[in-house]
Amino acid sequence: MRTFSEHQLRQTENLDGPWDFVQDSGNRGLQEKWFERFPHDVRAIFVPSCWNNELSLFDYEGVAWYRKKFQLHKAEHIRLIFHAVLGHADVYLDGRLLGYHYGGYTPFDFILPSMEEGEHELIIRTDSTLDRLTIPTEHVDWFHYGGIIRSVELQRLPDLFIQQLKIDYSLQGDDADIFILATLASLSAHDASIALSFSEGGVTFHSEQVSIAAGQTLEHKVNLRWTNVRLWNVGQPELYTIRVHTDVDDKIERIGFRTIETRNHRILINGAPVYLKGVNRHEEHPEWGFAFPPKLMSKDLDIIRELGCNTVRGSHYPQSPYWLDLLDEHGLLFWSEIPIWGAFLPNETVKEPLFQQRALTMLEEMVSLHFHHPSVVFWSVHNEIDSRTQDAYELTERLVSLVKSLDASRLVAFATMHPLEDVLLPLFDVIGINKYYGWYEGDTSQFKEMLRLFHERAASMGAGETPVLMTEFGGAAIFGDVGWEPRLFSEDYQAQIITEALTIFKDDPNIGGTYIWQFADIRGDLSSNSSYFRDRARSFNNKGLVNEYRKPKQSYRDVRRIYTSWTE
Repeated sequence: MRTFSEHQLRQTENLDGPWDFVQDSGNRGLQEKWFERFPHDVRAIFVPSCWNNELSLFDYEGVAWYRKKFQLHKAEHIRLIFHAVLGHADVYLDGRLLGYHYGGYTPFDFILPSMEEGEHELIIRTDSTLDRLTIPTEHVDWFHYGGIIRSVELQRLPDLFIQQLKIDYSLQGDDADIFILATLASLSAHDASIALSFSEGGVTFHSEQVSIAAGQTLEHKVNLRWTNVRLWNVGQPELYTIRVHTDVDDKIERIGFRTIETRNHRILINGAPVYLKGVNRHEEHPEWGFAFPPKLMSKDLDIIRELGCNTVRGSHYPQSPYWLDLLDEHGLLFWSEIPIWGAFLPNETVKEPLFQQRALTMLEEMVSLHFHHPSVVFWSVHNEIDSRTQDAYELTERLVSLVKSLDASRLVAFATMHPLEDVLLPLFDVIGINKYYGWYEGDTSQFKEMLRLFHERAASMGAGETPVLMTEFGGAAIFGDVGWEPRLFSEDYQAQIITEALTIFKDDPNIGGTYIWQFADIRGDLSSNSSYFRDRARSFNNKGLVNEYRKPKQSYRDVRRIYTSWTE
């Protein structure tokens, strides 16, 4: 789940492995109370995984149930963490509903005091169905897998446990004012006093005795100044591991110290401008879906670094903390966003209270999940919605306001597909433009005139100094399709339009970086009874610089030549 251990004292156990699984295509399980009496006609499915990678479930969208039994050898407090369950998730333990979560890419948990000794039955009802009020909505340009895609974890808690550790800071040069919040919770029937210690790199820097009332929580703050800290930077990762612990429990987080600013149309890290050289990456693989194994994450990172990238855009959902740990460790910047993908998002939907509440909750969970990663520079609130309307403006105001209240240290961004009509430009710290000249329309030379008009319009709206990134551009190529001259769907044509576009963007002083669409080919959402995405040859979005099995196309080699030659 992480590249480092989050606990040294707390007993943790993964419930990964084979779970009982049953498809509920008729949605009968609730009425027949499968949470009390699980069906006998089951199959085994490994957790974490996507069920669409299993035989006979390739294109199944809908409801499915999971069951896992576990043993407690004594009565104890436990915490169940579901690190990601796609879509709707109802969680039952021993026939009792623990709660519900909607989302798909962020964790949720339940704390269960004084669980009895013996065998317990954990049942999850999941639903991957998309509709007009889900996020993403029903028409989305990637395959919407179903399943428990990240680990399920069981933690054994002491009477007094560390519920949360949050670390924030401000920098003046290489001196850091550090603000640590440790939240302790009591599951005891008695008041208690306990020694609480904080350390970095195994060296204790603060310790004191704290008291906590029975059954209550305590927020304990520690403020201090560190001098001459090592700054985390692009290509120069410096990380600090901070541990808070008592005699019986602990929590470990890892941070990096750096500043983020914007000036002269550039993103500045620690005061120095960085021209962004990036790709869009879906955390998806044809054999694994969204349940992406750590080994493949390491390989993706190696390929992306070889390409000459210094940044990755997480398209279009919060990605695995393990992936972000790798970016932290190698000094790459990350753009994190929630899965509001809007090319076919009706304007009527953005006004719906349920849709808006889901979006706000997803943003809050994303910021909480990725808060300590120094690689995260951008919080993105949506991608390609109809950004020409007052309804979009009002929704976006709510989303941006929430993000800034949760974290004022990073940049708030979005990506527009309507750059010459967009009304949202003044709301953001960074503007992303998605445009596919040379593929869906016209030819790449039209980027120049579009950008000239865009810069004029942005200036007239008071956003002329806002950094602009080209967040999507490119075209499709079938791996191995080469010829004597460029043509649609050939590797030659894809390479041509990407290299031409990169040259135009680099020559524009108002463009601060590029994210090519996309890193790897991904499975598309195609069906014979739908009119959407029927241009997706092989049922894949084939715009990757590498194919779905990470084999390089001609465009990969051409982009590597260009990106590695850019020194800014």
